[in-house]
Amino acid sequence: MDACLKPLIKSETSPPGALLAMLLASVIALVGCSGGRSSGDDQAAVMFLDQGLSDEDRQAFYYLSQGSQLLPYDWFLALEQAGNDTLFRDDTHMRELGYIPQPLDPARNPDGLPIGFVKDDNPDMIRADAFRMKKAFLGAAYTLEDYPTTNAWIGPTCAACHTAQIDYQGRSIRIDGGPSLVDHQSYMTQLAAALQATHRDPQKMDRFAQKVLAPNWSQGEQDALKARVVAYSGVLNRLVEQNATDLAYGHGRLDAFGAILNRVTETGLGIPGNHGESNAPVSFPFLWTAPQLDWVQWNSAVSNAIARNTGEVLGVYAHMQLTGTPQTGQFNSTVRIDNLDRIEDYVNSMQAPLWPEPVFGAIDTARAEQGRVLYAGNCKGCHVIRDAQGEFPRRQARPGEIRQFIITNAPPLDQLRTDPRMVQNVLSRFVDPGALKPYLPELPDHLKRGDKVIAVAVLGIAVSGVIDQRLKQEGLEGDALTEVKVRLNGGRTTREQLVPPPSIIATYKARPLNGIWATAPYLHNGSVPSLYQMLLPEEQRVKNFRVGSREFDPVNVGYLTDSGFAFDTSLAGNRNIGHSGPKHTQTRNDDGQWRDYTDDERWALVEYLKTLH
Repeated sequence: MDACLKPLIKSETSPPGALLAMLLASVIALVGCSGGRSSGDDQAAVMFLDQGLSDEDRQAFYYLSQGSQLLPYDWFLALEQAGNDTLFRDDTHMRELGYIPQPLDPARNPDGLPIGFVKDDNPDMIRADAFRMKKAFLGAAYTLEDYPTTNAWIGPTCAACHTAQIDYQGRSIRIDGGPSLVDHQSYMTQLAAALQATHRDPQKMDRFAQKVLAPNWSQGEQDALKARVVAYSGVLNRLVEQNATDLAYGHGRLDAFGAILNRVTETGLGIPGNHGESNAPVSFPFLWTAPQLDWVQWNSAVSNAIARNTGEVLGVYAHMQLTGTPQTGQFNSTVRIDNLDRIEDYVNSMQAPLWPEPVFGAIDTARAEQGRVLYAGNCKGCHVIRDAQGEFPRRQARPGEIRQFIITNAPPLDQLRTDPRMVQNVLSRFVDPGALKPYLPELPDHLKRGDKVIAVAVLGIAVSGVIDQRLKQEGLEGDALTEVKVRLNGGRTTREQLVPPPSIIATYKARPLNGIWATAPYLHNGSVPSLYQMLLPEEQRVKNFRVGSREFDPVNVGYLTDSGFAFDTSLAGNRNIGHSGPKHTQTRNDDGQWRDYTDDERWALVEYLKTLH
């Protein structure tokens, strides 16, 4: 399948005519390219653009465990939806939540689960050790007797939220590393409700127990299982309540930072006062090029790879012990550092998807050239593009680094003026460091408030501790430990800044826009549905639209907005303001005065943006 569109690799500086010729030459190769089959709409042929991954790489990216453990695996397979007797994992239900159903694969996906639904099995884990590691998550009243009698759990991997599927006129195109349209908030709410309904409804409990306990069912075993379901149902309910907020996320968004900080500083440290509201949902960023960027996350909060990935998996249901001492298990975790390293290799190999002209229509080369000139004069200062050699501009290596990284710019927020809530939440979150206080270096005054410190510093200590503990458990120390950490960091220095400079973290980064056509909705919070809308002055952008349809609109470049979650841009956190005015939605007249783009110029820029890869 990876041969599909394989010739379509060209730099942004390539003449549009040459790009068109290569695209048209691939029509025959594209038609008929198909991937795996699933059920319902997913039975249609799936096309895979050449993004640098083999079929084997792709399956590993979809189903390699990060160490996430949300629910016992056999429980998930047997669980029914709360309001009916249809399995929770039913493809139709998963599709409604935005996940991408997949066929059974004996090697990677033996139960035919959606992309990113992964089995994490630790057959040698001692039950009491697992219980101890998860005690902060399970709660003070939770006992070892309550703990499930299994070492096989299900949890998400990054592919669940960073794999997109675009539909158009009966065809589907898979975008590996693209932002998905999953509604994870609804998924968690419904999962907790389903488990609660199971132990409250005797018939549901009977069916559930027959599946989970087969072939060794007995009434006594079912009674014991029910007690464990009751106990764990309370855990899931608390997890949902912890991140509950009046601002619904909808499809394609998650307040990942809010959830991670709650998991680490509130749950992990056992300090309820460290709670913060998770009310700043952001779109799932696209992954290609990310390992080569100097900063990642929407607010440039992290640079090195393994810290970014470990923080992510801690937020999505890996478990860690942050209290006590290293001798009593502090920093033990379920995080699979080796698999995170492999996943990073797959991401590092990902290429931006090229606009598939045989499906969406040919790029207007003359109009794209007009857009290229406009982009060079207005957009390139923030969103860098490749040079004539096909390379992005890179900053100088820092001491200890073994490579250079692509420049991301950080225009001041008062100039960018996009919805500030995500940045403000991170900057204003101060917490009690609790058991991690001894590991904190002396911080500048602006990162402290009395006995509290900025939460991202505590997160950094937790992440570093988890990584170091796992590597030391592998017998690494001294120079060998440093060498491995440099590799895991993606070639960056091990002397990582605990908190990035205020000028960087206090705004949203501008990254290269290669593959931007496949990443709707736009802005960091997903508040703009199409590229065309992005080029309108903020007051002219659509104020209400729906998110959730995977049907593509190749004219405006985004998804159709006639079904799904109702997105209201008047709400704080949802605002579609900013990225408007000079160099955003305006260019200069010949007399040097700023003016709005003409509609012809907007369409020219849209056409050029299709060519970036």
